[in-house]
Amino acid sequence: MADMTISFLFILMILLAFFASQFSVKDTVPRPEYDRLREEKENLEKEVRQIAEIVDTSDLSIASRVLEMKEERDRLRRLLDQPERTNAMEAYNTSVAETRRNLLAGLKDRINEQIPGVNVTVSANFDALQFRGDGLFDSGSATATAAGESRMRQIAAILDSALSCYAMGPRKDFRVECNPSYALIDALQVEGHTDNVGTDTLNMDLSAKRASSIYTLMTQQKPDLVQFLNRDSQPVLSVAGFGKGRPMQDNRTRVGQDANRRIDLRFIMVVPSREADIEGIKRALAGSQ
Repeated sequence: MADMTISFLFILMILLAFFASQFSVKDTVPRPEYDRLREEKENLEKEVRQIAEIVDTSDLSIASRVLEMKEERDRLRRLLDQPERTNAMEAYNTSVAETRRNLLAGLKDRINEQIPGVNVTVSANFDALQFRGDGLFDSGSATATAAGESRMRQIAAILDSALSCYAMGPRKDFRVECNPSYALIDALQVEGHTDNVGTDTLNMDLSAKRASSIYTLMTQQKPDLVQFLNRDSQPVLSVAGFGKGRPMQDNRTRVGQDANRRIDLRFIMVVPSREADIEGIKRALAGSQ
């Protein structure tokens, strides 16, 4: 530190010599410029005196503060040189989203392969399976058609065989191989939808009844579906109605209306509120206390 201070003093001395060379007995520069140079000279002389006082002082507290500032600067430099720390919450949620996406893609492929005539797609947000109506419900009816009932019973069987790795409860069968991100389902909503025929109130009620009727079909086919639980020991399977508010196709055509009389299966995953919750989710799935 002493060498650095001496170097700084040397630079200041050179500057002072320069300013001194700018003055002469004769007033050869404009008065404002003269005053400015004189003020700068006085300020430099003041700084030199202050530095000299620090160098010569017996007050160790001043030297200690300078040393602390240097150490803090070095600490900040070390932090800047370190690789950016991964945000655990962001990393977990990203991994869970990818796991859900893969789960839905796999379910879609199995359903389309095993059940002819089902046009199931994954939603744009990769959080739901969307079953285009295709005769699932007649207009104004909350009860599935015979063909629609058969399809939904088969879908219930496929779901029943796929949820054990992502849910709690007596049927939990977690394995890291099938769920490396420790994704946990909070709710699996059976969502009912309608076309645009009728009032908003009528369609909201109708969509809820459609969801409820499909829920009943699925749990009749596979009663143990209700044993898949979330972290609060509640059944993940639930129902919701959205009326005509979320059409898949244009309601101005009969084909579009038929497609919109449909069911969605929405997978809502547990989202931790803090980093400590991630370990709790992992312990719950893995079965450790």
